[in-house]
Amino acid sequence: MNKNRLLNNSQIVTLIAIIIYIFSCSSNILEDNKVAKNSTTNISSSKDLNLDIQELLQRQAQAWETANSQAIIADFAENGVFIAPGTSLKGREDIKKAAEGYFKEFTDTKIKITRIITSEKEGAIEWTWSDTNKKTGKKSQIDDAIIFEIKDGKIIYWREYFDKQF
Repeated sequence: MNKNRLLNNSQIVTLIAIIIYIFSCSSNILEDNKVAKNSTTNISSSKDLNLDIQELLQRQAQAWETANSQAIIADFAENGVFIAPGTSLKGREDIKKAAEGYFKEFTDTKIKITRIITSEKEGAIEWTWSDTNKKTGKKSQIDDAIIFEIKDGKIIYWREYFDKQF
């Protein structure tokens, strides 16, 4: 038995979310309460929540659900960074190309936002992502945690954490 055991991905994501919460004195935690109309997107309401960030996150979820690469990059700064397991992109054009590549391979993307932790310009979001592979018809679902940073109303940093095995 190895006493120097490493954390698994789920534990790392949870730890990151806790750290952001602890160090964000003005942070707000949201849980499932209100479902957006005409979408599987789920965002909670809070009078203290930064509504601009809430709206941006909802736009991102809806843009992925509707396969709208232009809407995805509209919320990113010109040199915004998008990182996911196995992928590191910089700039709107690279992000747009990657999104369009995804849309060629997958359909029926659905996103359910389950938690938002936010401060003035940064935060974390957890969402459940599901889709269907166009070639095989295989459906998949994954829980995704994202750390983000906003500057002048645009995403400058977006990093996703999920286990690619599922």
